[in-house]
Amino acid sequence: MFASDRDSERATSIEDYQNTCTEFIHDLSRDYLDWVERYQLPKNEQDQRNKEIDDIVRKTNDWIFGFGNTIRKIDIIMNDGINKMAETTAGYPFQIDVSSSNQKRYIIHEKKSIKLNLRSFPRQQRQVRICNYDKDNVFLISSSNKIDVKYSKTSFDPSDLLDEFIVINLNQSDDEEVISITIKVEELENEVVKESRGYTTLLITR
Repeated sequence: MFASDRDSERATSIEDYQNTCTEFIHDLSRDYLDWVERYQLPKNEQDQRNKEIDDIVRKTNDWIFGFGNTIRKIDIIMNDGINKMAETTAGYPFQIDVSSSNQKRYIIHEKKSIKLNLRSFPRQQRQVRICNYDKDNVFLISSSNKIDVKYSKTSFDPSDLLDEFIVINLNQSDDEEVISITIKVEELENEVVKESRGYTTLLITR
């Protein structure tokens, strides 16, 4: 038997679903690698993106087996990996970093409030700001249990440098939390949006 989950009818066991999802991540990565090749980037840039996609596949699949003890958690980790591969394929024309406790992209954290430090630097003569992920959501968030997210509204004002904290407050469950959050940042020139990119982070709290 395995942990109860409303989507568990999709698999006969956790192990089967882990295998299905890790194989899917591996297969899908080939499509993203093909897209990188189509961009006809300089060789060093193409090699870097390919390496990052391969690293995402390895890390995502390791975390599916390491922390995916319910269907819900496996889905969160898998979809997080898909988002990261898409972001890496598109690349980052301006700098975005999200970190906590000197960790990036994949973060293991104590089971307490999490302070994510968002730092973004625009290119010359431009500014940056947080923007809504879509018309209904500030961030794209998937979590194994209910969470609460706090952020400063000033982050939505254009700035020469973004250096903000986004705080994730957890519920009181004793279970490990699995959380994926995508933060979207815009780059502007003369108040006109020129580029926007999402940055996805996976968190495990223990």
